[in-house]
Amino acid sequence: MLVISCDPGLTGAITLLCSQRGLLECEDIPTCDNGQSTGSMKRWVDVDGLQGMLANWSIKHDFAGQAVEACIERPIPMPTLPAQTVASQFDTFGVIRAIVGGRVPMKAMTIVNPQIWKKRFGLKSDKDASIACALRLYPRAAKFLARKKDHNRSESILIGHWLMSEMA
Repeated sequence: MLVISCDPGLTGAITLLCSQRGLLECEDIPTCDNGQSTGSMKRWVDVDGLQGMLANWSIKHDFAGQAVEACIERPIPMPTLPAQTVASQFDTFGVIRAIVGGRVPMKAMTIVNPQIWKKRFGLKSDKDASIACALRLYPRAAKFLARKKDHNRSESILIGHWLMSEMA
């Protein structure tokens, strides 16, 4: 079984795990300019980039010949965040859900609250702890988690691992 998992957001990440081969792919969510020259939200998900990435993964890892599941973290709006930020979070979530949904049947897509999957690993909000946890489970992930900002990649790995353990 293959699992596409995602920590959504403009600095988020997407991962491909295999129940037999482990961690196969892990990338930042591709973004591009949205044409806005003012305001704080000048980027959005690069739809073509994300579709191309998943198309390449599909060919390389034979999506057609295997069961493919997906798991995306649900964004939780915080009342302290500006409305523009919340709108961007949900726009990003919707775009990712639609593009991933083009690769897997909707019945094979799980949307998970962050508290649920983080509880499984004993995580709170410490970003270094999520990197350490992902490295314990997938030592080969080190090449994907070399930068301090790669905590989003580690979370996408852990979201996928959570789904595989739920399905076991």
